[in-house]
Amino acid sequence: MKRRTLVASEFNAKDRAHFALAYEFCRIVAECEDGDLIAPGIDNYLTRHFHAVLPKHDPHDMQRDFNRLTNAIRKGIGLRNAPTIEHVRLTQDYDLFFFVAWSPQSLVELSRIQDWRGRSKVAVAYLFELWSTTLEEDRQYLKLLDQFDHVFLLHNACIPRLPQYTSTPCSFLATGVDGLISTPCLSPAKRVIDVYSIGNRAAKIHGQLLKLAEERDFFYLYDTLASTSSRVKDWREHRLLLANIIKRTRYFMAFNPATLANSKFVTVAGEQVLPARLFEGAAGGAVMLGTAPQCAEFREHFDWPDAVIEVSPESGSIADVIDLLDADPRRTERVRRTNAIRCLEMHDWVYRWEHILSTIGMEPLPRLHLRKSRLRQIASDTMALA
Repeated sequence: MKRRTLVASEFNAKDRAHFALAYEFCRIVAECEDGDLIAPGIDNYLTRHFHAVLPKHDPHDMQRDFNRLTNAIRKGIGLRNAPTIEHVRLTQDYDLFFFVAWSPQSLVELSRIQDWRGRSKVAVAYLFELWSTTLEEDRQYLKLLDQFDHVFLLHNACIPRLPQYTSTPCSFLATGVDGLISTPCLSPAKRVIDVYSIGNRAAKIHGQLLKLAEERDFFYLYDTLASTSSRVKDWREHRLLLANIIKRTRYFMAFNPATLANSKFVTVAGEQVLPARLFEGAAGGAVMLGTAPQCAEFREHFDWPDAVIEVSPESGSIADVIDLLDADPRRTERVRRTNAIRCLEMHDWVYRWEHILSTIGMEPLPRLHLRKSRLRQIASDTMALA
């Protein structure tokens, strides 16, 4: 049976936690389109050619580290990265090709998908990570965007400068969530986690929360492993676990990346973006504490009071903020309910896909409308119970 859409991404060759966003978007698009999804794994050619002399304990990591070394050498002599995914041979034509890429470097993987451009009438890409400070060094990768008819980007601040690097029209697209697994509205659970912090965090706030966990009956859940080592075993299980944790969380830390002093501080350079954590925390009905991005995209996508309750990364009184909120349960319950309902109405990945189709002039299929109807019915039922 001929499918109209081919969805492709490199997430299975990367298998780090942040690539779960690409997995989730691709999966929901393929379901709404009744489309084909290809996500090749890493091309483990070291094992294929040198299996007799290589250690057997973790060939995947060995191949990944070898790829990193190879690409570092290639970068040093002015070449693009080499592709890392397994080769794919397409067997039919498609009306639409949709490529979900984490960074500009991901675009080299397209060379492993045989004749993808020749077999697609329209080609669209979505790029998660691009910063104004890296445009020039990414120049030779951004030129690969010329093969597409439209490119969507999470980082809106880059768009005015992109005509210097690609002839393809570019526009902003926020991330999203799987609203059906993220929402607490279908099966409300006890919020037994006091504070949940995932990914980048404010060191001063983290120290205070650790002290609260030591001194009080206070459950603070946080990362203890380096994110760069967070290899995911199963994408679906990973996203389901994250959603279930947030649905059981009272307060969720969500800082504007531009306000955090960490390893990416120079790259971010004060640029205002909408981090995925905002959508994940809100969809799970947690109260979000942190700093809101100072950009029009935040005001458009989180257009309700207390979407993020402001707490400076340098604050010395996170306990006072929490105690004050705990003393006002009507406010916190309103915030949790509003966050969850608005995400059902606005921030499922289906709305992002609908926007893409509208932009390129294609009609949604019935499956998309069915998913939207289900999300909005859950939101309506929740509001009726308020």
